[in-house]
Amino acid sequence: MNKTTVNIQNDFEKYLKNIFLKNLTYILIIGSFVLAYYMYSDFIVRKNLQSAVTRVLPLALILLILSIHLVNKKKHYKLKSVLYQLNYVILQFMMFGKCLIHLHDDALAPSVTGTIMVIFLISLDNKLNTKITTLIYALPVIVFTIVLFVFGNPSSKEIFIIADIYPILILGFIINRIQYRLRFRLFKSNRLLKLEQEKTNTLYKESLKINKELDEKAREAILIKEEIQKKNEDLNKINVTKDRFLGIIAHDLKNPMSVISGMSDILLYDETIEKEEKKSFLLAINNSIKQTFKLLENLLHWARAQDKTISFEPYEHNVKSIIEKELDNLRNHASNKSIKITNTYSVDLSIYADKQMLQTIIRNLVTNAIKYTFPNGQIDIKAKRVVIDERNYTEISVRDNGTGMSEDQVNQLFTIRKNSSTNGTNEEEGTGLGLLLCKEFIDIHKGMLKVESNLNKGSS
Repeated sequence: MNKTTVNIQNDFEKYLKNIFLKNLTYILIIGSFVLAYYMYSDFIVRKNLQSAVTRVLPLALILLILSIHLVNKKKHYKLKSVLYQLNYVILQFMMFGKCLIHLHDDALAPSVTGTIMVIFLISLDNKLNTKITTLIYALPVIVFTIVLFVFGNPSSKEIFIIADIYPILILGFIINRIQYRLRFRLFKSNRLLKLEQEKTNTLYKESLKINKELDEKAREAILIKEEIQKKNEDLNKINVTKDRFLGIIAHDLKNPMSVISGMSDILLYDETIEKEEKKSFLLAINNSIKQTFKLLENLLHWARAQDKTISFEPYEHNVKSIIEKELDNLRNHASNKSIKITNTYSVDLSIYADKQMLQTIIRNLVTNAIKYTFPNGQIDIKAKRVVIDERNYTEISVRDNGTGMSEDQVNQLFTIRKNSSTNGTNEEEGTGLGLLLCKEFIDIHKGMLKVESNLNKGSS
């Protein structure tokens, strides 16, 4: 037998065991009452002591099994089973004994009939394997047959009556075996069906799980694909921005470097230059160097902001001290164009920001205002506390009355493109990188950069 069949056989034995234990109490009680009734009938009614005595042993055994079972219904299965099987044998001996007792009187036929009934009851109740069942049926009848013919001396008529027991015994055995096999096949079919159902359910659950995993992987694949597409788009934008940016930087570095190169060549090789002219050349070179330095400084800050390597250490700072320090460095630049700078803010107004970034923001905004303000113009710097969406902010505004911008220029103000910066009122050149840097630093602070501008009326 294969492993599955062995397991089913073991389960079948457990099933029979459970049925045996479940019904044992009722069978034993009914059996004891039946035997007690017939014992009473034999002893009191028929006045046959011998017949009554034959029922003592099976009744005693039934009561013994019942006592053991009532003490603990779930334990001692083997003991109960052996005693119960022994009771099968004793019941047959009891009936065969009655046949021998009534061998030569009219009660023989009823005794044979009773024996046949007991055999059929055993056939219906017996749930044991073939070897034990054969022993249960064979042992009593063999002993009975030997005793019958050795000591009983039955007549031909009595033999004819007793002969009915043998075919019934064989038929009962056959019925019992057929019943046992049918019961096993039915149990096996149900068990195999249950196993198949369990396998089907397991496969179904696994298929659901696999489908779910496949759906999740499909969604992940879609998300990854979308993310890759987005990153490719971002990379393409970055590449385009980089190319434009490099073009702008190359263009804006070319002019001051050309000035420095040309002026230095003249100073080196032209010995006829007057002192005043040399001074003007040196001043032009100095301005070009400062312009280049400012460009490179902004470029460095912007690059560090792009790759997230710039340090961000915000603290509480006094607004006045930050702005005044930057204005000290820019007043000479403003005075060259006779521009007046006014400021309005509280002495104790504070701001939570990174000091270096805030200084860069103020410097670039004011420098930009000076660049686009006409000579004798004015720049107003104001700072105050404002509440937006129930949150406190420090608002710093830089307003000029210079060239201003069109709506299209405002919309493209923070986009890197060629010629993104227009010349100032004194033809000052620039890259537009300063405002981009301001935007980057303000975004790092989770702040907002607002632009208001009207063409030829100034910007804020």
